[in-house]
Amino acid sequence: MYQRHENLENFIRVARVLFQAPALPEGARQSAAKAFERLEHPSDNGARNSNRYPACDLLGTALAPLLDHPSSLGAAARAIGPLEPFIGWQRRTSGLNGSENYVEQHVNGMICGPGGMESRYDVQLGFALLAPFTRYPDHQHAPEEAYVLLSRGEFRQGDGDWFDPGVGGGLFNTPNMLHAMRSGAVPLFALWCLLV
Repeated sequence: MYQRHENLENFIRVARVLFQAPALPEGARQSAAKAFERLEHPSDNGARNSNRYPACDLLGTALAPLLDHPSSLGAAARAIGPLEPFIGWQRRTSGLNGSENYVEQHVNGMICGPGGMESRYDVQLGFALLAPFTRYPDHQHAPEEAYVLLSRGEFRQGDGDWFDPGVGGGLFNTPNMLHAMRSGAVPLFALWCLLV
C-alpha cells in the first residue's frame, strides 16, 4: 500500500490552507475543497515525469522572496523546496498567443497528478512557473481550476482584460474557460489545483 512521504503530506496541508483563504473567489475555494477532499486518500501509480527543463532553474528565484515570510505563503514556499527532486516537470508546447520564447521560458510542476510526485488521475495539484516577460498561451480544459499566486503576475479569462490577483490572491476558471497568464519583471509562480 502506498504511503505518502511526510514532506508531501506537509505541502498538501499547507496548500489546503492557501486554497481556503478569503482572498480567493468562492468558486476557487469550493473547487479546491473538493480537490483536497480527494487528496485525503493517497494514491500513486508510480509513473514519474523525470525530464528537467531550462525554466526549472527559476524555482529558487521564484520562492526566495517568500522563504522568510511568517505567513502561509512562506510556509508553502518552504514546503516546496524539499519536493523539488521529485516533482514531475511538464511544459506546454502549443497554443495561441504565447510569447515567442514561451516553450523554454515556462514549466509546470506536477506534485499530485499524472507523472507527478504522487502520480494519480483524479486530481491535480501543482504550480506554474514563468520566466520574466513570458506570456503563456491561451488554453482551455474541461476540468475547473483554482489558482493561488505566490508572486505577481497577470491573468486573462475569456475576452476580458488582464488582471493581477496579487500575491496571496487567486482566481477560478470554470470548465472550458479560455484563459492565459503572463509574467512581468519577476518570475510568475502560481499554485493550481484541478478536479479531473
